Amino acid sequence: MMVFDQETLPDIAIDRVVLAARKTIKVYLHSTLEGTHCHCCGQPIEHYYGLGQEIALRHLPLGEYQVVLVLCHQRYQCRRCEGHPTTSQTLP
Repeated sequence: MMVFDQETLPDIAIDRVVLAARKTIKVYLHSTLEGTHCHCCGQPIEHYYGLGQEIALRHLPLGEYQVVLVLCHQRYQCRRCEGHPTTSQTLP
């Protein structure tokens, strides 16, 4: 597994790179951070609750290839708040 330069994209690691149809390179990424802050109470939460929906972001082209970054946000559950809401991790 390859890790990005910390100044370029901190706390991100590459899972795989796929050469897709129509001259597109898809780079699958994940966060190396653990935890986030609850969107209700604002407290730090670390109870992992799975992955959110996959997000595809177009990046700058590499020659004649389109580059797409693919990321699934990690979700965490707050056990302090009523109803135990989940919050997606946000990245810089």
